[in-house]
Amino acid sequence: MACLLKFPNLKTLRLARCYGTIFKTKLYVKTSLISDGEPVNKLIKKWAPKLIYNSVIEKKILKIQHNSRSKKSQNTYDSAEPLPISLKYISDEITCEPDEITCESDQNLNETVGYKKFIDFPYNKSYSVCETETLLSQNGDKNSADVAAKARDEVQKRYELQKELKNWMVTYDNYDDSCLSEENENLDMNDWRINYGTPDPKTEVSHVPCGGCGALLHCKDTAIPGYIPSEIFKNRLSKGGAILEAIVCQRCHFLKSYNLALQVQVTPEDYPKVLSTISEKQGLVILMVDLLDFPCSIWPGIGEIFGSKTPIIVVGNKVDLLPQDNKAFLQHVKMTLLNNVKLQGFATFNIKDVALISAKTGFGVEELITRLYGLYQFKGDVYIVGCTNVGKSTLFNAFLQSDYCKTQAVDLIQRATTSVWPGTTLNLLKFPIKRPAGFRQYLRHKRLEMMEQVQAEESRLRKEQLRVTQNPKYASLMGHIDITRNPYTQIDEPNDLFGVQGNANEGGMLKMGINERSVEYAFSKWCYDTPGVVQPDQIIHLLTTEELVLTLPKELILPRTFCIKPNSTVFIGGLARLDYVDGSGSVRLTIFSAKELPITVCDTQDAKDIYQELLGSDLFNVPKGNNERISKWPGLELAKNFTITGEIWHKSSNDVVMSSAGWIAVAGRKGLQYKFAAWTPEKRGVYIRECLLPHAVSLMGKRIKRSVAYNKFKFYLK
Repeated sequence: MACLLKFPNLKTLRLARCYGTIFKTKLYVKTSLISDGEPVNKLIKKWAPKLIYNSVIEKKILKIQHNSRSKKSQNTYDSAEPLPISLKYISDEITCEPDEITCESDQNLNETVGYKKFIDFPYNKSYSVCETETLLSQNGDKNSADVAAKARDEVQKRYELQKELKNWMVTYDNYDDSCLSEENENLDMNDWRINYGTPDPKTEVSHVPCGGCGALLHCKDTAIPGYIPSEIFKNRLSKGGAILEAIVCQRCHFLKSYNLALQVQVTPEDYPKVLSTISEKQGLVILMVDLLDFPCSIWPGIGEIFGSKTPIIVVGNKVDLLPQDNKAFLQHVKMTLLNNVKLQGFATFNIKDVALISAKTGFGVEELITRLYGLYQFKGDVYIVGCTNVGKSTLFNAFLQSDYCKTQAVDLIQRATTSVWPGTTLNLLKFPIKRPAGFRQYLRHKRLEMMEQVQAEESRLRKEQLRVTQNPKYASLMGHIDITRNPYTQIDEPNDLFGVQGNANEGGMLKMGINERSVEYAFSKWCYDTPGVVQPDQIIHLLTTEELVLTLPKELILPRTFCIKPNSTVFIGGLARLDYVDGSGSVRLTIFSAKELPITVCDTQDAKDIYQELLGSDLFNVPKGNNERISKWPGLELAKNFTITGEIWHKSSNDVVMSSAGWIAVAGRKGLQYKFAAWTPEKRGVYIRECLLPHAVSLMGKRIKRSVAYNKFKFYLK
C-alpha cells in the first residue's frame, strides 16, 4: 500500500487520474495478493506498475480473492481489499485454465518417447497444382508394368474400403470398433453428413507431424490441418495402440485412400488459375465471406477472375457468433457486408443477393436454398468459393442434407461424388442439384411454413432462457435444415448401407459416388466445393495449431468495452496493437475478439517494452511457446495512421479491423476527431470500415470504479 503515498492530496489524485496513474496503482496494489512462486507471477509483479489493465491479472486476482474469502471465518480479519466490481466484468473472459488444456498423459508420453518440440504452422501449407499428382499416386506401384492387374488390385482395395466408408475410422489401428455393430444398428438413415469424428479442444497438440502433409497431429478442430478424430488420437495411449508416427491426418487419409480432397488449400499463385474456369463455364458463384474477418477474408481481385457478368450470391457465414445489438441487427449486418464487398471491386458486378447464414447451426441455410432455387434459370453449375476458414466445406456438408441435393441414396458417398478440377489433378467433392419442380416446391413451401412456426416458438423459449440464465449459448442464432419428402412416394432403402460399390472410370479404377453418366444425373447441374487459399491480409498462416484454437472464435463473441485517454495503447493478445495518439478527451473502444485473447492497456510510451517482455507469456496468451517459437514470430509493425470522426457517445462510428485478431469499434463525441495508429504482424489486414455492430457500446455495463473497463456486455432481449 506504500505506493498510495504518492498521492498526498485530492488535487494530485485528480491529476493522476487524468493520465491513468490511478488505474496502474490500483492494479499494482491488487497484485500484492499474488505469490512469487510461478514465473508468470514474477512477470506480473515486475510489470504491473506500468500496466493500466490486463484481463489475465484481473482474473487471477479474482480467483485468489474468491478462495481467500471462502476460507476465512466471520471473525477473521480480512486484510485484502473488498471484491471489486471490475472482476465481475472479466470473470467469463478466459474460461480455459492451463490445467484444463494440458493433457497430463500427453505430456508424460512425450517425455517418455523423447519428442523434440516441433514448431508447425498448419495454414502455411498448401497444395501446388503441379505437385498434387504426386500426392494422389503415393499409394500406387509406379514400377508396375501390368496395368490391368494394377487396376484390378486398386478396384478390390477401394471396394473393401467402400464397404466401411461411413465408418472410415476403422481403417486406423487405434480406432476402437467394439461398439461399431451397435452404432450401425442405430444409424440415422437421414444423416448424410461427412463423419469427421469427434474433436476435443481441451487435448494438447502432439509434437508429431503427419507423414503426408507435415502438419502436427491433433484432435482440437476438424477445420485445422493435422486433425484426426479424438477416437483415434487418444487411443494411442491405450495398451496396444499405434504410435502417432504410424498415423496420417484425416485429410491425407481421404486423399490417399479415397482419392478425395477435403478442405484443400492451394497456393496463392495457383488460386486465380483454379478459379478462372468458372467464368468459362458461366456458372453461379456463392462467394463466402467470414463475418468475423472481412474484408480480410475476400480474395483481392476475385471479381475480375469471375467476370462482371457472372451471377454472384454473397454469403456471410458465422452470423451465430455475432452478438445482437438492436432490433435491425441482421439488416444492418447485411448492408454493411454488401457495402464492403462493393468496395473490394464488386460495385459493377452482377450481385444477385446477400445472405447471412451459420453453416454450423443451420441458421439461414434454408432461406439461402430458396434464393438459389429462384436463380435456377441461370445456365451452368454452382461453385462455393472463398478463402480458407470461411466455412465452404461446412456449407457443402449442410447442402448434402437438404433439398438442394438430388439423390435417392442414403449414404454420403452415393450423394456426393468427386471430379478432377480443371487445370489441376485435385479430385474435389460435388453433388447433383435437385431441380425445383412445381409440386416439389409446393411441398417444400408447406414444410418451411410449419418449420417457421416451430422456430418462432424455439426463439421465444431461447430468449426466455437467456433472460433468466444470461448464458451466451441462448443468444446464438439457430436454424434447422431438413429434406422435403413426398408423402405419396415410398423410398426403398437398401438392406446393406455399406455394401455399396462405386463406379469404375475409364482407367478401371473405382470412383466413389454416383454414376454421372446415368440417365438420372446426365443433365443435372452440379454444386462444387472449390479449393481455399490464405488471403494476403490474414495472419492465420503465422499461427501454430494451438494458437489457432485460441484465436479463432468458436462461441458467441462477448464485446469488451474500455474508456481510453490519449497516449494510451490497447493490445489484443500479442496479435494486434492500437494506439490512441491524440484527440479531444476519451474514446470508448469496444473490442470484438475471441475470449481467450487477453486485453492489455498501458501507456504508449511503455508499449514497446511491455510487448517485448510479455510476448510468449500467459499475459498475452497468443503467440505462446518457447524461445524457438517466439523467434519465428515477426512481431508487430506500424500498418496505418488514421483519423476517425465521432458520431455520438453511445454509438460507434467505425470499426478498426485487425486481421484475424478481431476488430475494435470506436465511439467518440459527435464531430470530434481522434487520431489512431494500428500495428499488426507484417502490416497485414488493417481496414477502417463502417461499424458492423454500432449499438454494442450502449449494451455495456456500468463503468468500473477507478478502472478503464466497463462491466460485461448485456444481451439485447427486446
